[in-house]
Amino acid sequence: MNLISDSPLLQVEQLSIQHGAQMILEPFDWVVQTGERWAILGANGAGKTSILHALLGIHAPSAQKIRLNGHKLNTMSVRQQAELRMWVPQRYEEPFTLTVAQALNCMTDDLNQEAADLILKQYGLFERAHHWVHTLSGGERQRLTWAMSAARLTAKTQLWLLDEPFAAQDLAWQDTLLKYLDSAPCAVIAAVHDLNQVSQFATHVLLIKKNVNQSAQVIKAGTLDEVMQIDILSQAYGVQLNYLQAEQGCWWQVES
Repeated sequence: MNLISDSPLLQVEQLSIQHGAQMILEPFDWVVQTGERWAILGANGAGKTSILHALLGIHAPSAQKIRLNGHKLNTMSVRQQAELRMWVPQRYEEPFTLTVAQALNCMTDDLNQEAADLILKQYGLFERAHHWVHTLSGGERQRLTWAMSAARLTAKTQLWLLDEPFAAQDLAWQDTLLKYLDSAPCAVIAAVHDLNQVSQFATHVLLIKKNVNQSAQVIKAGTLDEVMQIDILSQAYGVQLNYLQAEQGCWWQVES
C-alpha cells in the first residue's frame, strides 16, 4: 500500500459513535489537511476522547468511515497506521515494572543512547531515567507519554493525536509543551478542556455540544476565527462566556 497520497490527510465521513444502544456522538463529517493543528473542544463527557479513539481504530465500526491519506483505516495494518500517526494518551499506564529509560526504549529499536538522553532532557526526565515509572509524579508520567511518542517520530509521521496533553502540567511545562505543539512537524489533533490554551497552538477547532439526551454533536469545525466566537462557544458549553482582550490573545471566562 502506497501511504503517500494527494487526498486530505484525514477524512471523516458520517462518523458516529455508539456504546451499545446509546448514541454518544451524532454523525459528522470532517477534513484535516497536512500541517493543520486542531483542538477538539467541548464540555466534559461530550466525546472528545471518543473521537480520538475512533481515529485510532479502537471503535471498530468507525474504521470504515475514516480515511488516513486516502486509505480507509480498516484496510490498513496496525504497522501502516503507526507509521503515519503518533498517540499521546492522558497518562502512561504501566503494564509492568519499568524504569523511565526502559519505557522509552520499548517504543523503538532504532533509539541510540544519545538520542534517548536528548529526548529525556527535552521532557525534563533525564534525571529520572533510572527511576521506576510508578514513582513519577502525575506530571512526569504525562511527560513520559510525550517522550515515548517523540521516540517514534520519523520522517513518515504525519499526524499527532493527543488527549488532554497539558492536564497534569504546571504553568512552566504547559508553556513548554504548547510551544512544542505550535512547532510540530506534522498535523496535530488534541483534545483540550482549557479554552485559553487553544490559540497558543491551534489553527483550527472542532467544537462539540453535549445535548440534554446525553448524546453530543459537532456544531462547528473551522479556523480559530470562525469557531472561537462568544455566541458559538456559549452554545456549546451551555453557559454565557466572555473574554478579556490581552496582549497575547483572549482570556476566556464565564460571565458573572
